[in-house]
Amino acid sequence: PCSGFGGFMCLRHLLLSLSLAAAAASEEKAAAGEKEAATKRPSSLAPVVGYRGIYSQLHLNDDGIPKVLMLLGGDSDTGGGEAPSWYSSAAMRFKQGRTKTAAFFAVAAGRDAARAAARFGIEEVPPGGAIFVCASGKARRFHFSPEAGAGERSRALRSTVEAAVSGEAEEQDLQPLPSFPEPDRPRKAAAVTLDEFTHESLPLLCYGVKAKPLCVMALLLQPSGQGCPAEIGALARRHRNDPVSFGCVGAKGQADFLAAFGLEQASLPALVAVKPGRRGRLPPP
Repeated sequence: PCSGFGGFMCLRHLLLSLSLAAAAASEEKAAAGEKEAATKRPSSLAPVVGYRGIYSQLHLNDDGIPKVLMLLGGDSDTGGGEAPSWYSSAAMRFKQGRTKTAAFFAVAAGRDAARAAARFGIEEVPPGGAIFVCASGKARRFHFSPEAGAGERSRALRSTVEAAVSGEAEEQDLQPLPSFPEPDRPRKAAAVTLDEFTHESLPLLCYGVKAKPLCVMALLLQPSGQGCPAEIGALARRHRNDPVSFGCVGAKGQADFLAAFGLEQASLPALVAVKPGRRGRLPPP
């Protein structure tokens, strides 16, 4: 018990202790929340896809299996664009084992959802979101009331998707499945080809059976065997995916070879391009 002046100090100490304990508990709770958020995995039942990922979701997944896409606006109560629990619950109904499913579910949110909505002919995503059930090149908008309970919305969506799975969906209110831009596919970088042509390799690699449609040569005022300059190497790397081969020729003292291009020693260095079929005009260096 605290009494008198000593009691006042005792009470002050007690209040300070309670305040520190409350602050520590608050910090611990915040840290636990951050840890939970960091370890929380994205939903595999209804993953969030970007605008560029919608094409793969609707057009590349197993043919004949319905695809369900939910568009969430900025004012949706979904916690950062994740699927609401009733939508994930409906998706769970169509999961068959660990890897198979009878229908694919996905979510697009924010700006991605707004761009997708325009493709479906919607000017603005409503506050509760918009859902489209797509199958066999057609799409139907699933209408639901935001005031309806989560269980009621989930059951209604399952019923709509089940009709699409069984092929018993009504033809009314169908619209063609809109097109979406395909995702960017990185080009596979080809190997850089850069050769110092000799009288043996030039006919084969530049205008022979192994030649590309165009052969670009740097004619250099140097003896054979000194290699190609860095500038022609950079050009070859820049156009490695193009149907062009690059090389160089040490053309010092090769008067007949240069004459085939209308050049002289004084014209070097020079850059020339050769197409296959012109080999009759070019003596080897």
